[in-house]
Amino acid sequence: MDISEHKPSSKIFYLSIFCFAVLSITIALLLTDDEKFAWIAGYLLGLFAVVVHLASSLFSGHKSSKQFTNIYYISLFLRFLIVLLMYALLLVLLNFDEFSFTVSFIISYLFHSVNEVILLNRKFSN
Repeated sequence: MDISEHKPSSKIFYLSIFCFAVLSITIALLLTDDEKFAWIAGYLLGLFAVVVHLASSLFSGHKSSKQFTNIYYISLFLRFLIVLLMYALLLVLLNFDEFSFTVSFIISYLFHSVNEVILLNRKFSN
């Protein structure tokens, strides 16, 4: 398969991430200051969770099948704990709109997770 065949889909991938970031910023600008901070914090936490998952997947992608499975499940559990701890700490320590934060986190996490699955599928299938 020629590398040039992946360029249009890669452009679409990066364009979708850019458009989602612009949409999230636009939504944040329409909100009150308290909601704006919460929205951006939720977006960044969702993005962080997916970036950590992507990094661990790419790191463990060069291992054998058995090692990959072990590393993947251990990192999955650790990543879950880290994100859960960060989510709880942000809710407890910061005084902002919890609803905006939670909605933004869920939307960001789902969007970036779908893009990550597409990216990893392309990487590991080649």
